[in-house]
Order: sequence, then structure tokens, then C-alpha cells
Amino acid sequence: MAKHPVDTEDAYFNPGKGLTFNSKDGQFSLATRLRAQNRFTIENESGSPADLGLIIRRARLQFLGHAFGEHNTFKAEIALSPRDLRMTRLDSNTILRESPLLDWYMEFDYIRDLTLRVGQYKLPFSRQRVISSGNLQMVDRSIANAEFNLDRDVGLDIRSEDFLGFGHFRYYLGIFNGEGRSPFASGNSDLLYTARVEVLPLGMFKDYSEADFERLSRPGISLGLAYALAPDAGSVRLNQGGAPDDAGTTDVQALTADVMFKYMGLSIFSEIFWREGDRNPGAAVDEFGVLVPVEEARDGIGWFAQAGYLLPRMPVEVAGRYGQIRADDESSLSDSNEAGLAVSYYFAQHPFKLQADAFQLWEDEFSDGTTVGRVQLQLAY
Repeated sequence: MAKHPVDTEDAYFNPGKGLTFNSKDGQFSLATRLRAQNRFTIENESGSPADLGLIIRRARLQFLGHAFGEHNTFKAEIALSPRDLRMTRLDSNTILRESPLLDWYMEFDYIRDLTLRVGQYKLPFSRQRVISSGNLQMVDRSIANAEFNLDRDVGLDIRSEDFLGFGHFRYYLGIFNGEGRSPFASGNSDLLYTARVEVLPLGMFKDYSEADFERLSRPGISLGLAYALAPDAGSVRLNQGGAPDDAGTTDVQALTADVMFKYMGLSIFSEIFWREGDRNPGAAVDEFGVLVPVEEARDGIGWFAQAGYLLPRMPVEVAGRYGQIRADDESSLSDSNEAGLAVSYYFAQHPFKLQADAFQLWEDEFSDGTTVGRVQLQLAY
């Protein structure tokens, strides 16, 4: 338990990744990072006046490193913006609906193919959800991801990000509370189980960051497949979205498959989702003491496809995306569509960038939808 002096000659600043300190004996390391997104949005629903506003969409403080040896790594990330905390008004009061704690986990990688991670973090399910919101080629993620992804949760998984050392395979097997972010008390004994595998047939590349900054001289392709099972899930969207109106539970299973391709500044990314649930009715009653009707499960499929191209010898990327959500015949889910274009100017790749996009969101008729335009400036340091 002796002190471990800091190696001042090994302290450095890495743009986008923060300020790093290391102990002289290599037993301890700490990096600090700040990231913020300032966003202007104008939104016009057909037949209604336009809404517009400027907000701090995300504001994050991050710490990561290792302790008591390089195989004991950790990450802590704190959310500070009102949207991160899901602030809402109730009468004259402002209420925080989420804890500021986003991530807090420890990882033990003594065995490469049996690395253990435990804590609160993004579940290894949807690729676009796991990709940092700071590493997107558009202002935000797709509507399909918003509906079908699994959010942060508390639990553990075993993983290998280079199975057998061949540079072609990854896997993740996890068990989680199933209550999403910010649990503060013991829940029921019904857990959430996840499994994900990835194949990179042409070798490893940066497949968890959108846009091809490396302008790969040979193609990179990554294929992912994930499954989740949650008996008696308490939320309408598996581990997020709140309880159904009747206060019951749902036996849910979900699948997702994705592909990421990069080559010579071109990037193509697509993901498809499927979810099915069997409802277990609750006992909620209305103000007259009558049982609330059983809410249908949010069964359906969703998908998106997007592509971007980083212009030659320029830090400018153009990108487009189309996505859909389709509800099953008996489902509380609604059909929806999105189509949009984006332009990004990268002052210093993702850490310092200015992005603008325009989307049309609609249910039945394109012309009767909502037009959304966004401009966002991000700085991470």
C-alpha cells in the first residue's frame, strides 16, 4: 500500500482522449476527458408552426485507466446535461429522471479470451448503440436504434475482442439486472441475458466508429449478430421505456444483425432488429377501480441503412440514411420511417467537428411527416 509516484515525463495530452497520468512503476494510470455537444434544432410538423431551440445535448466527464496492474482496467463516465439526466417539469418543479452516472465498470483481462467486465455500461447488443454518440457520422442515431436497442444496465459479461488471437472473431456473453440505467434498489430475480458474436473476415479495423478516416487501402468488413432474452421484463422496451400501463411484465426476446464496411473513405453501415414479447397482465386499476386494459407488447422489426463518403484530401463527409420501424399485427408499436442527409466538417476527426443534417420523419405519408434540421458542434478533449 505504499505510494506510487507519478511519472511526470510520461504525462501527456492526447487530443480527443484527454490528459493521461501514469505511475512510475506502471501499476496505475488515469486519463480524464471532457466532451460536449451544442445542438441547434428546428422542427416543423406538417400543418403546425416550427419549433426551434439551442441546447447542450450532451456534456460528459470521463475517467479511465488501470489500478494495481495493467490488467485491472476501469471506466467512469458522468452525464451533466439536462437531456442526459432526462430533466422534466412537474408543476413548478424540475425533476431529474436519471442518475448522472452513465458508466462505471471494471474489466479484468488476465485471460484474453475470458475477459470479465462488471458494472454499469452499454450492453453489447446493438452496434450503433455501443458506438459512442461522439463517433457518429450524423448528428444522432437512427429511429430503429432508438426503439430496439438495449440501453445501459448493471451486470457482467465475459468477452474476447480478439478470440484466439486470429484477428477475425469477437464474442460477448452477459447477464444483467434488466432494469436499465440508474437502478437504486434490489429488483426481482428475473434477469436479462445477452449473447453477441462478430466476424471480421478481412481482419481488424475501426468498426466501432462511423466514417473511414483511415481511408483504408483494403476493404474492412465486420458482421455482427446478437440475441437477448428477458423473462418477466418490467419495461415496455425490454430494459427501458418504463412499465406498461397495466403494470404487468413481458417475456421478451430480441435479435439484431449488422454489417459495417469501410474502404477508401467510403463507409456503409446497416442494422436490422426484431423483437417479440408475451405479456403477463398486471393488476393496475384506474380511478374508478377498474382494471386497466392489457397493453400489447411492442412487437415488430426495424432497420436502417446508411452510407458516407469522406471527400478526397478534404475533411468533409457527406452521408445519408433511410430507416423503418414496422409493427406486428397485434402490437402497441407504430409504423414509422426516416430519410435524411448529413454533411460533416472534421476539424480534428470526431473529437472536433461541425455537423448538419436534415431528416423527414413520417408514418403513412412522406408529405404529412415532420421535417427536422439540426446543426451540432462537438468538442472532446
